[in-house]
Parts: sequence; C-alpha cells; structure tokens
Amino acid sequence: MNKNKTYKNFILIISFFLILTLVTNAGKGVFAYNISMDKTHGMSINKAFLYALKYNKMLKLEKIKLIAAGYNENEARSGFFPKIDFNEIYMNTDNPLYAFGNILNQRLLTNQNIQSYFSPNFLNNPGIIHNYESEFSVEQPLFMGGKIYFGYKRAKLNMQSVKKGLNETKQKILYDVAKAYYSVILAKHYVKLMESMVKTAKAYKTIANNMFKAGQVVSSDVLRAEVELAAMKEKLASAKKNYKLAKYFLNISIGIPINSNHKLTSGLKRIPYGKPLSIASLQKIAFKMRPDYKALLLNKKNMGLGVKEAEGKFLPKLVAGYDYFSNGQSIHPDDSYSYALTVMLHFNIFSGLYDYNNLQKSKSKYNTMIEYKGLLRNKVEMQVRKAYLQYKTDLMNTKVAKLAALNAKETLKITTNRYRGGITTLINLDRTLDEYKAAKVNYINTLFRLNIDKYYIKLVTGTLN
Repeated sequence: MNKNKTYKNFILIISFFLILTLVTNAGKGVFAYNISMDKTHGMSINKAFLYALKYNKMLKLEKIKLIAAGYNENEARSGFFPKIDFNEIYMNTDNPLYAFGNILNQRLLTNQNIQSYFSPNFLNNPGIIHNYESEFSVEQPLFMGGKIYFGYKRAKLNMQSVKKGLNETKQKILYDVAKAYYSVILAKHYVKLMESMVKTAKAYKTIANNMFKAGQVVSSDVLRAEVELAAMKEKLASAKKNYKLAKYFLNISIGIPINSNHKLTSGLKRIPYGKPLSIASLQKIAFKMRPDYKALLLNKKNMGLGVKEAEGKFLPKLVAGYDYFSNGQSIHPDDSYSYALTVMLHFNIFSGLYDYNNLQKSKSKYNTMIEYKGLLRNKVEMQVRKAYLQYKTDLMNTKVAKLAALNAKETLKITTNRYRGGITTLINLDRTLDEYKAAKVNYINTLFRLNIDKYYIKLVTGTLN
C-alpha cells in the first residue's frame, strides 16, 4: 500500500515538472514568434516603442528604484502606528538586587515570611532565584516635533520624484530607440545608394571598354573605370557592415535579442511636426510637462519640509506607553500580574549645537535647490530653442537638398551622354557621379535629421510618451 502511494506521488511530481517545462518553453516560443513576426508583418516605430517599454533593461532598473521608494514611503508611514512588542524573559540569578526585585514582582511576600526575606542573611545571600517574565508593551508617539509627519510627507514627495525620474528615463529611452530605428533606415538607404553606384560604375566600365575598342578613348579610361568600380564595391561593403551594426544597436536599445531581425515599416519622410510651433509655446509646454523639471520642484518642496523637520527638533516630544507584566517562579502556572502606564514629555535643552547645525544644513540644501531650479529653467529654455531652430532649419534644408539631388541626377545624365558622344572626359564624369552621390547622401541625412528633430522636440518638452 505504501509502495503504491509512493509511486503515485512520484508520477504526480514528474507530471508537474513536465507541465511546468512545457508552459515555460511555450512562453519562450511566443516571445520568439512575436519577434520573428516582425520580419513578416513589419515593425513600426510605435511597435519598437512598445517593445522598449517592455524589455529595455535600464527601464527595468528604474522600476526597481520605484519599488524601493515605495517601501521607504511605507516605512515612513509606519511612524504613525503604535509599536507593539512581546518579550519572554527567563532569569536565573543570585544578585541581591535582582533577586529581591524578582521576589517583589512575583508577589511572594506575606506576613509570615516578611521577616525572613528582609533579614540581612537573605538580602546578602539570596541564593539562586528563578523568574519567568512575560512583557507585553505598547508605545504610541503623540507628538514628535513634526518628525514623523514631515518624514512621511518627504517620503511621499520622494516617491513622486522617483516616478518623474522613471518617466524621464522612459522618454530618453524612447528617443534613443527613435534614433536607432531611423539609423537603421538611414543605413539601408546608404546600402541601396551604394548598390546603385556599383551598378552605375559597372555601366561606365562597359562604356569605357566599348569606346576603347572603338578607338575613341585611351586605355587609362578603362583602368580608371575599373578603379572607380572597385572603390564603389568597397563602399558598398562598408555600408552593409554599418547597416548590420545599426540593426544590432536597435535591438540593444529596445532590449530584445541582438540577432532579432525586423522589417522596419516607418520610413524617412518630409512630414512637418503636425501643428504650428513657436519657441514660447514649446517652452510653456516644457515647464508644464518636463519630468526632470517637475521632479526638481518636488525635491525643492522636499527640502522645504526638511527645514521644518529640523526646526521641530527644538520642540518637546510626547510619548505614551503601556506595559503589562507577568512574573512567576515557573513558566506561568501561578503568575503575578502588573502593569505600567507611562506618559513622557521630553525637552531637548542642549545638544551640543547639533540640532542648530542640522537646521542650517537643511536651509542650505533648500537654497541650493532654488539655485538648481533657476539653472534648469535656463537649460530647458535653451534646449527648446535649439530643438525648434534645428527643426526649422532641417525642414528647409530637406527641400533644398531634394532639389539639389534632382539637379545632380539630371546633370549626371547629361554628362553621361556627353561622355558617350566623346564630348567630355571620364574624369569629369566621375566628378559628376561623386557630386550626385554627395547630393543624394546629403538629402538622406537631412531627412534623417528632420525625423529625429521631431522626437527631440517631444523629448525636450516632456511629451515623448
């Protein structure tokens, strides 16, 4: 019977671990499937943001700090509640003072034995006295000069400040993800551009070969075309390497496995911010929404409460306590019970100037926060101004760069036809090709900066959510 029961228990345990393994592997499979689905269905910038908010490791660390701040708030709140303790004490002593005290606590004195207990022989040599004491105590602070109240308020403000810090970290992470996301797209554009440059260089080599065979150009043109093709191939290899590194960095920024592959669906587009902008309106939004500025205001208020808390140390403290005792020669068959109710009013007359210096230090911290507030306001104003001007500049530059790229493309066509007709040299054609490549690269870069500028405006105004 015992063997059957043991066998059944063994089967249940094995089944439990098998089910647990299947569920764990299934959970991993779901994550891998979701990431692999991005290669098929695509990953937009918003989807990248969602992944980052879920998997970014720096964000997880900040959330742990928030949990710790919550524990500090609970710890400060506990000061309002009474402290309840229970002690069980056994004493075995021949110390005259303790021995006689235990006799009194056990209430063993009677009219019959009072002479023997008060005799010099017993008081000097009481022998071994046993005492079992149970103590139940309650202590309730009534007024602590504001220490408990302000301590709780400060812990609560600190909790709110840490939340703002978490929000600030979120926005910085999202901005980093946006830069990494569009860097991948930018790197892919570079690859496509260099692929077209390689294709063009191959065509120029073919043209140079044909014209050399027809006796229209010298052999140096063929050699130059081969060198240009080799250079373009080298730049293409470099572009592919940078594209792969950009994808790795995007995965790290999001917090997903580094080898995850995606089909990015949000492209580089010349789309305005979406609503009229002005420096004054953006600064107003920033002072209202910036989490670091709001956290500083909370910390300033916290330092102000710190001054009040330091001032409270000069006030009296009032504490009430209640103790209930039981004492006996053995473990509680015939205990003697007693209680003590105490109310203590404490005055701190002089503390060696410790409290005075603590108050001055608290005032200094508060004044420091006032100065930090002014510095941060200037920083926010400057960041908003820079973001606005950079956006306006890049918005104009993209239009100019696009026209320049179209013009360079048309010039390249004309120069190519001229080379075929023997009107110009291969050197001039190569120079025109380089100018087209530079114009195209400049246009792609301005598009990249314009897209990042919009996220930077949201970052410096505290609205990147």
